[in-house]
Amino acid sequence: MIPFVIVKTKAGFAYIRPEHVVAINASDSDDCMILMTDGVTIAATEPAEDVVARLETEAVEQKHAAEALKEHNRHGHVADRD
Repeated sequence: MIPFVIVKTKAGFAYIRPEHVVAINASDSDDCMILMTDGVTIAATEPAEDVVARLETEAVEQKHAAEALKEHNRHGHVADRD
C-alpha cells in the first residue's frame, strides 16, 4: 500500500505521498506551504512543525519496513512461492 500523509488545507484535506515532498515553507506559525515534485504546491492550514513530524514518522516507518523486507529476503524467502 502506498503511504499517504493527510494535511489540512483551506479547501479540505490533501493526501500527499511523503517521497514527493521537496520542501516546506513556513512564513506563519499556523500555516505552511508544501512544495512537491513537478512544481506542485499545497497551502496547508496547519503548522509546519506538525507536517514535518508526520512526514518524519512516515519516513522512519518506511525505512523499518524496507529493512525488515531485506532481512526477510536475506534468509532465503522467495516471494510469491507456494
